[in-house]
Amino acid sequence: MPYITTVRARLREADPTAAKEQHDTIVASLRPRGEPLGATTHMVFANAQDPQEFLAVDGWNNIEGLQAFMGDPSVQAELGGMFDGPPEVTVWLTREGWSEF
Repeated sequence: MPYITTVRARLREADPTAAKEQHDTIVASLRPRGEPLGATTHMVFANAQDPQEFLAVDGWNNIEGLQAFMGDPSVQAELGGMFDGPPEVTVWLTREGWSEF
């Protein structure tokens, strides 16, 4: 069953170029650790009214890998370095059989 996580927070870095570089460095570091655990996608969004407001939507193919990855203190520390406070992380289940487009 597919799982989705949303990660919402305010970026610590106000400069968009510096924030992107920091994000991309973190993703390059964490992707090889997440994919073997079941990470399948990572999408990034900014609030149209406030570009420092960050939202990531990540896909996972199993809950155990997601929990192991997100529960790893080194992952939490690396991700947390991007934000001005703790991110709000929510886990979502795919609604099987519901119409989508």
